[in-house]
Amino acid sequence: MSCYRHRPTALSLLALVIGGYAQQAHSLESVSERTSGTSYVVSSVTTVPGQIKLVPSTDSGPVISSPVRAAVSRQTTPENPPAASDASRSTTASHKGLDFSLLGAKPLDSVAALCPHSAAQVCFAGPVNRIYDINGYMPLWNTKALRDALFLRLTALGYAGLAPGIEQRVKELKEREHDNDQRGFDILATDSYLVYQAFIRQLKAQPSRLFRHQSLLPIERSALTTLPVSVITSGINESTLLNELQGRPTLTEQMSRVVRMAEKYQRLPAHHYTPKGRVLVKKGQVIPLGHEMLDVLVAYGDMSSEVADHYRASRQILNDGEVNQAIRRFQHRNGMADDGVIGPATAKQLALPYSEVARVLALNLHRSQLVASGENRPSIRINIPDYRMEIAYHDQIVFESKVIVGRNSRPTNLFSSALNVMVVNPNWNVPETIKKKDVIPKAKASTDYLRKKDLKIIRSWRDRSEISPDQIEWASVTPETFPYEFMQGPGPTNSLGNVKFLMPNDYAIYLHDTPARGLFNRSKRNLSSGCVRVEKAADLARFIIDYQQRPSWRSYDKLVAGSSTDTISLPRRIDVDMTYLTAWVDDNDQLQMREDIYGYDRPTDEPADPVFSTMKNYRYTQ
Repeated sequence: MSCYRHRPTALSLLALVIGGYAQQAHSLESVSERTSGTSYVVSSVTTVPGQIKLVPSTDSGPVISSPVRAAVSRQTTPENPPAASDASRSTTASHKGLDFSLLGAKPLDSVAALCPHSAAQVCFAGPVNRIYDINGYMPLWNTKALRDALFLRLTALGYAGLAPGIEQRVKELKEREHDNDQRGFDILATDSYLVYQAFIRQLKAQPSRLFRHQSLLPIERSALTTLPVSVITSGINESTLLNELQGRPTLTEQMSRVVRMAEKYQRLPAHHYTPKGRVLVKKGQVIPLGHEMLDVLVAYGDMSSEVADHYRASRQILNDGEVNQAIRRFQHRNGMADDGVIGPATAKQLALPYSEVARVLALNLHRSQLVASGENRPSIRINIPDYRMEIAYHDQIVFESKVIVGRNSRPTNLFSSALNVMVVNPNWNVPETIKKKDVIPKAKASTDYLRKKDLKIIRSWRDRSEISPDQIEWASVTPETFPYEFMQGPGPTNSLGNVKFLMPNDYAIYLHDTPARGLFNRSKRNLSSGCVRVEKAADLARFIIDYQQRPSWRSYDKLVAGSSTDTISLPRRIDVDMTYLTAWVDDNDQLQMREDIYGYDRPTDEPADPVFSTMKNYRYTQ
């Protein structure tokens, strides 16, 4: 075998040796060859000080190279043969694949969980090999910003408990980073990036897993040889990796806050506040497990350590003074009525293990990406367990309102859509569920019910001819066989109030006003039959009309005053996302948590039917 070797320098002896396509190099030149008949590709290179090049080995052993980066390529053919030195190097070519033994003799424990079908030392051996070949065997993960972005994404996935093996993979990466093993880290980081992409593709295809206590599945055998579309279309280098992993600046900032907070609670030792039975502790009463509860309040920042130490000296802890104030602060951060009474909901939230808080935080981080970005047009986001809606536009919250959502027995569906119609002074066409479960039983119980509610009986939605209630033999009526429909006309008692907002969906869900204003004073507002009642419906209507930019349109207030029903098609649509977020970190770096009303965070005795979290239509913002 003929091979030119330059005198090895201290830096060149550190060159990364990977078995693959044969390459020979000296300090200013490297050759990347593919043989296909008599055609070759020869690459010139220039030195980049301090950078280690990933250089394949040959059958005769490793070739040492100076740090280099590919700069120019030229195609050689029989008519334009390679230079003699290039030709002599090409005779040593031997296709062996990357030498993954550089990762160490010990098998990677993460592989068995992440990709049990892989027979290699990593998950994506073939694609990793091709990526480094395409990039001239140059390292990819040189900058701290890029490595931090990868760690952030992997850690968020690991804390959420969505991908068994990810936390072990993060540990394996950190070990190599700590040992300054640049070669092993670079190869493993590239494989980890492909692992992350595979799991995100699965999450996009099956977002309902985020609401059904399901982990993502291990990577399938068929996926282990496939490069992501982004790599195929855009290539892969430091810039593309950074754009992919950092995403939108606001998302990266949000992800950083959540991961820091999750890490804090992940590291805390377990607390011992585990109340038994139904808890109800009013102001001034003794708190069972009071000392243990103080530890929890301190950990959440609702009570200072100094104050807690003062109370710990007491044999019993009373729900009074600064203890009561700390309980109120905890309740407020958890979206509860901050009355200082420790009831079942407060006790349940206090008793959550810190590890569960960390998991739910990270889980909700991934849920929060199932929304429109709000960059190009306004985005209405309705957070069901927070009983609140907001409109995001150009990275700003431009509108907020309390809402009422579906009760546990009739949950509001999770989906994405866009407002396309607004109806002022609407009729209320009573939905089938409400007709069967509410209206007919109450009409049978009281002949005056329909008159009080201003409900009319009509023959059908096509034939709206009215039928007198006196013509109905109510004693023989059953909800399942009743042939007619109910409709409520516009007016002060109309269940939809003065306006409703429609959007395409398979669940007959829409937003609307309501005459029952007092219900918005409640802290827990899962009270509807699935549709969403908006406290500031009039302000929302004004915002929507202003956004249409139609000077000739009448104002919302004039439309309402007209009393007739006006159906308005919206040429400029507004995105709507029904979301379910029970934990996040707010702009003040405070942990916010909400009651898991539908049982999507963890199994409950009466979970919502999975049909309400099918996520048939959704968006994913990365």
